[in-house]
Amino acid sequence: MKTYLQIERAISELKRGEIIVVTDYDSHTSVLLSAGELIDENTLSKHLKLGLSSPNIILSANRCNALGFKTKENCSFIINSSWKKEDILNFVFSKKENLNLDLNTLVAEKNNAYKCCLNMLKKAELLPTALATLVSNVNIENINSWSMKNSLIHIDIKDFEKHLLNSVNDLEIVAKTHLPIKYTSDCDFIVFRSKNSFYEYFCLLFGLARKIEKNVKVPFVPTVRIHSQCLTGDLLTSLKCDCGEQLNNSLELLAQNGEGILIYLSQEGRNIGLTNKLRTYNLQDEGLDTVDANLTLGFEEDERSYTPAKHILDILNINKINLITNNPDKIRQLEKLGISIARRIPLLVKSNKFNESYLKTKKNKSEHYL
Repeated sequence: MKTYLQIERAISELKRGEIIVVTDYDSHTSVLLSAGELIDENTLSKHLKLGLSSPNIILSANRCNALGFKTKENCSFIINSSWKKEDILNFVFSKKENLNLDLNTLVAEKNNAYKCCLNMLKKAELLPTALATLVSNVNIENINSWSMKNSLIHIDIKDFEKHLLNSVNDLEIVAKTHLPIKYTSDCDFIVFRSKNSFYEYFCLLFGLARKIEKNVKVPFVPTVRIHSQCLTGDLLTSLKCDCGEQLNNSLELLAQNGEGILIYLSQEGRNIGLTNKLRTYNLQDEGLDTVDANLTLGFEEDERSYTPAKHILDILNINKINLITNNPDKIRQLEKLGISIARRIPLLVKSNKFNESYLKTKKNKSEHYL
């Protein structure tokens, strides 16, 4: 089976609450992995039966810090046979004040297998808190056949790392069409897909279709908006953020200019997924800001990557742009990837009583130009 299919199957298994096997051949370590938020009594029993060792709860460094254990490393916590499903779920979802735990029992980890486990959960858009059990009774040379015998998907961490790289490095155009929109009839729609994953991205071209069609380098610096998906803002006109207004204002600006590109990236909730984004909304209703809500769930402040946008621009034969953004991190990431930013075009929207705190956090903590 092709490696990327194996990894996508593994991600699917995790989202179903099942167990997979993750191996770091360099350290001769194999672990059983399940998503902490989807654990049930049957899965917990299988961890004990198959691993023949005590399961660990693995937490990201941000989740540890949110619980009061200050660290820069991922951490583990050994559980015993008396733990039930409810105990693990309480560990996954509780805030510090609701968790009865001696934090001294947490152990900082630099284990690459554990790091891969948390990254796989993030890729599955699950909370980065894992149940991981060391497979102590199988030689590393036999781990693949042992996994197959037990009907478990087996992943080599190096294969997973390559998959993360290749899933955005091998984009190709798979469909394109003319698409008149409210703001202009001079608009074309292009879809890009990875050869080694199911991920798709798209862009809208304003006044550039013929030049792109002929693969001619654009003779001027195009205006570009790189927009990350926000279902609640873009589609449902949510007042809790400014995403929908930014999208529509960008489309209007590009149409008025008669040139430019809107690149739309499927990175919901700063790339933590829709479910986790709604969980952060609940935490915000309890008093946390957008940054601390992400950190409390165990994620980074912003999990987005602009590598797909870079490769889309490469395909379009563009390496210098005027960028519509208020986000300095987006500028830094694109420049690090080799995209030259000739000019930043600000994108300002009016605040309302529902997003005032959100915009203040953007300005004060994320240093957005507002």
